[in-house]
Order: sequence, then structure tokens, then C-alpha cells
Amino acid sequence: MKKYIYLFVFTLFCFIISSVNAQTLNYKEYTYKLFVSGNVSKWSAYISKFEKDPAKKDDISQIELLGYYYGYIGHLIDIKDEDRAETYIKNALPLVEKLIEKYPNNALLKGYNANIIGFRIALSPLRATTLARGMMKNAKASISLAPNDPTVNILSANIFYYMPDFLGGNTKQALTQYKKALSEFEKNDNLRDSNWMYLQLMVTTAMVEEKLDNYNNAKILYEKILELYPNYPHVRDYRYPNLLKKMK
Repeated sequence: MKKYIYLFVFTLFCFIISSVNAQTLNYKEYTYKLFVSGNVSKWSAYISKFEKDPAKKDDISQIELLGYYYGYIGHLIDIKDEDRAETYIKNALPLVEKLIEKYPNNALLKGYNANIIGFRIALSPLRATTLARGMMKNAKASISLAPNDPTVNILSANIFYYMPDFLGGNTKQALTQYKKALSEFEKNDNLRDSNWMYLQLMVTTAMVEEKLDNYNNAKILYEKILELYPNYPHVRDYRYPNLLKKMK
């Protein structure tokens, strides 16, 4: 009899510990630390935990999940892991569509939707003929609904930066919106706190400056990144040294 009592107590204890861990896991903090250390590939474990977390089923949490999908899919495309990118797009697309049905005037959702469509085009350019119009429509709607929101500006700028001209791309317009997002982030300490998008924004803005041959502007941004995040490998080991070579 005691054996069964001990087994019951042990099972109950494991359940309580599991529940506490699910409730206290700070996804924002963990994903931020992984991003800053150059370990975005490990996001998949936290995304999986988030998807299964019973405390994260409300709409606000599901919008947070969309942010992780957005960041991780972009990373997978960067490292050319197209199969896994497609898998996460299949998770993100129905989620964003479901949320937009509930909140048709939500600027952030429209921005995420535009970027998810953009990812689909990046993986299969032939889709552009059928998807580009919806992508641009969502991007323009998002920025018109929330012109001063930094995340919305990032999401809208991404479309202008990464899309070719014939699909509506405009590098200078993208730079304007990235700079506006940076300005909004700089005004608010809370927005920058443990926010991987702030670091990514600085990197992307520097990349655009570099693309437009504004090397001094890019250098200033890379140096600011290294001051704030000295161990961020992408800038420390690649982007900044390569820029210095160009400037010689």
C-alpha cells in the first residue's frame, strides 16, 4: 500500500513542478538571450514549449507566438533550411489568419501576415504572381493603422527592403521606416528591454545603409551594436569586419 502512496505522491509532485515551470517560463527572456548569443537555432525548443503551454492559449499570447514564428522562419530562410521554414509557415499562416478574422483592424497582425506571405514568396518566387498583391495590401494597411508603432514599422519596412522593385520594393522607403522604428525604440526603455527585435533592427538598418553606400552611417550602427552587445557574433565576426574592409 505504501508503495502506491509513494508513487502517487511522486507523480503529483512531478505534475506540480511541471505546472510551475510552464507558468514561470519567461519565453521573451530566453529567446532574447539565445538571439543575442547567436543561437537562434535553439528557438525551436521554446516555440514547441510555447505551443503546448496551457497558460499561453489566450489571443495576446498567440500574437506573441506569431512574433517567435516570424523571427524563427526568417532565421531558417537565412540559413537555407527551406523545409523547416515551410513547416513553421504552415503553423503560422492559419494562426495569423484566424486572429485577423477576430481583429481585422489590428496593425501588428497585418504586418505579420505581410511578412509570412513574403516568406512564402522567398521560398517559391513563382508564388509572387498570386501572393504579392495581398502582401503589399497587408503591409500598407498595417502602417496606415499604426504609423508610429516601431514593430509595425519594422514589418512594413521588411517588405520594401526584401522585395524586388517590380513587387513594390523600395530600399530608401525601407530605410526611412527602419529609422523611424529605431527612433521609437530609443524613446522607450521598456520597448528595448529583452527585445530581440531591437538588436535585429539595428543590424538590418546598418545593412541597408551599407547597401546604399552610406558606410559611415553603417559603421556607427555596428559600433553601437558592439558596445551594447559585444559578444553578438554576426556583427562582431562578420558584418563589422567586412564593412571595415570595404572602407579601406
